[in-house]
Amino acid sequence: MSKIIVFSKEGFEGRTAEFKNSVHNLEEKGFNDAISSVKVIGAPWVAYYGKNFTGKQRVFEEGEYATLEDKEKFSSLRMITDDLDNPEITLFEHINYQGRKVTLHQETNLQEIDFSDIASSHKVKGGVWVLYEHINRQGDQLVAFPGEEVPSYLPFCFNDVVSYVRPLLPKP
Repeated sequence: MSKIIVFSKEGFEGRTAEFKNSVHNLEEKGFNDAISSVKVIGAPWVAYYGKNFTGKQRVFEEGEYATLEDKEKFSSLRMITDDLDNPEITLFEHINYQGRKVTLHQETNLQEIDFSDIASSHKVKGGVWVLYEHINRQGDQLVAFPGEEVPSYLPFCFNDVVSYVRPLLPKP
């Protein structure tokens, strides 16, 4: 069974709660803006800075996170239950799917294919993708789900900043 265990203090200390389903509003669970460490068992989770899966995002895959650089900022949690097989995303240079495009099936440093810091929209055919502001999985993240079509990154403050992308992979 997949679950996320959250703690109010670093190092898995303080108040704790365990969730086996997505949580639209952590305030109702007494954990809004109060998470400082996390343990994930099974499926990956996305933590959102806003309620109802809105705002900035951060992916947590199976493992233990004793210290969070952006601690205490999360307001909702979403368990990833999507099919992670056959990942495919198409990034577009301009909003509304215009300009140059590149279709990817694997983890890619966009600097290596001359597509860094220019993507403005995307379409996801398969898998769940994490788009990063900087290379080496660094900086802000934007999570893209199967079937999703995002005509503009402007509402996410992510326009022309994507430098690295990777699909979340299924467990062997």
